[in-house]
Amino acid sequence: MKMTLDRWIALWIGAALLSCHATPAEAEPRELSEAEAVATFEEAWQVIHETHFDTEFNGVDWEALRVELLPEVRAARSEAELRRVLGDMLGRLGQSHFALIPRQARPAEQGDDAVERRAGGLGFDLRYREGQLLVSRVDPGGPAHRAGVHPGWILSEIEGQRVEEWKDPLGAAKGLGERALANRIRRRAEGLLYGSLGEELELTFQDASDDPLQLTLAREQRQAVAHSFGDLPTFYLRFESRDLDHASGKSFGLIHFSNWFLPMVKPIDEAIDRMRGRDGIVLDLRGNSGGAGAMTMGTAGHFFEQRAELGVQELRGSEMKFMAMPRLVNASGQRVTPFQGPVAVLVDETTGSASEIFAGGMQSAGRVRVFGETSAGAVLPARTTVLPNGDSLLHALGDFVTSDGTRLEGRGVVPDEEIVLTRADLLAGRDAALERALDWMASQP
Repeated sequence: MKMTLDRWIALWIGAALLSCHATPAEAEPRELSEAEAVATFEEAWQVIHETHFDTEFNGVDWEALRVELLPEVRAARSEAELRRVLGDMLGRLGQSHFALIPRQARPAEQGDDAVERRAGGLGFDLRYREGQLLVSRVDPGGPAHRAGVHPGWILSEIEGQRVEEWKDPLGAAKGLGERALANRIRRRAEGLLYGSLGEELELTFQDASDDPLQLTLAREQRQAVAHSFGDLPTFYLRFESRDLDHASGKSFGLIHFSNWFLPMVKPIDEAIDRMRGRDGIVLDLRGNSGGAGAMTMGTAGHFFEQRAELGVQELRGSEMKFMAMPRLVNASGQRVTPFQGPVAVLVDETTGSASEIFAGGMQSAGRVRVFGETSAGAVLPARTTVLPNGDSLLHALGDFVTSDGTRLEGRGVVPDEEIVLTRADLLAGRDAALERALDWMASQP
């Protein structure tokens, strides 16, 4: 099968992708004929049969599964029923990057106003910890900030939906691990919070004293760049870079971005160029769900004086080495020396796929020190295939092993120093993982 780099994607979110890109409310469920249902199922089964990197299908008898599920497919008379069967088939593999994206969520089906329907946000981020959905960051000047929302508050209800009631349906019923469950709940919340500009949402928080507080917030323009990639729903890309002074007298640079896609290349390169005189650089990959895996090699090249192997992408019958090639010329065409100072990487369970390739590859090469919490463990390169009924099948094509032989799928990138996010730190305005990373860099020659 011929493959080109522009068709390789590395998105950890898999099935959770669907929860943050809700099907448009106006799209009514469509009835299916038996012929269309069978053709769609057979196509999905055959694509995985021919392209899965593991000919043992992770221990699943793929032929027997087809025989088992085909009667359910023949009985399906709606998109919802067919998607349930297909979801069952994909779930049996027990691997990331296998998901069904409804046709209504594909950019080609959503129309010209698709971006506008998801352009609004409320200006805060979330993390799920110990059964609570915590506000982890509040954007200065945004709707939440103006309403007095603070990091560490608990978001308990969205438009009448109680977050505590999501855990069992999303987790126990699907056998999800703690990291996957945390992401699934966070993604479901985002699916409700993002939407059309100006729409108001009724939210219930618990403040620092655990007192309930009901707020009505109206969505405003997200500070993000809308980006389309293949048949996947639109991504909203965020980038941030800033300088940080340390008590030691040293100064550091911090770079944070949401995905590995082309619009991020220039800002990253320019930020690193600007930080060449700093005493260290922090790459904050928390919340970075992945993207184009090949982009990680170019970014890694900024930090090596000699070429270095990050890992190997293993496909069926072939492989591709991920190499960091020294970046000896900057964005302006001037000759430069790759950054030689200490580099720290921040990760948590929202760090996925291409970000895990970068963090794990750089860690295995001994070039960075990783801080935070274990990443998602969803590291399979994938692509999409449009099925006969118009849905898109996201399916993995390969695996990734770091240069020291570590397989990241299901394991994740384990930090060199584990720093657990706590509500107490958020309420105190502390970013403990970042603080520890800065202290470590300050101690380096």
